[in-house]
Amino acid sequence: MSKEAAGPVEAPITINIGNVCDGAFVDAFELKLQEVLKNIADPSTEARAKREIRLVLKLHPKDDRTQINAEFTCESKLAGLMPATSRMFIGKDAEGSLYALTEDPRQMNIFTPPKPAEAPAVIQFKTAGE
Repeated sequence: MSKEAAGPVEAPITINIGNVCDGAFVDAFELKLQEVLKNIADPSTEARAKREIRLVLKLHPKDDRTQINAEFTCESKLAGLMPATSRMFIGKDAEGSLYALTEDPRQMNIFTPPKPAEAPAVIQFKTAGE
């Protein structure tokens, strides 16, 4: 039987960024890019902070130098939330326990605080015969 009868011999497929680790490079990049874009669009993050996508391919050759195990990882570094500031005041109750307040307890109120809104009356439904 001749070699021609067995069918055409296909050339081996070479590794490229699109098929390494069964396409994980491309898939991971697309996922991380969306994550980074969402972080950039978030108004609670620093606009000009640098973001980073890191694709790492580690190649572990075997002793015979003909086979290589490939290990792929992908990480992103996003901008953190912008710092927010406020102030708090320390209060102390009669037993000496400390607690935090939004207003200075030593400051007198010069305005009468508004009355709390009253809860609306409960609606009672009646049947047509009542």
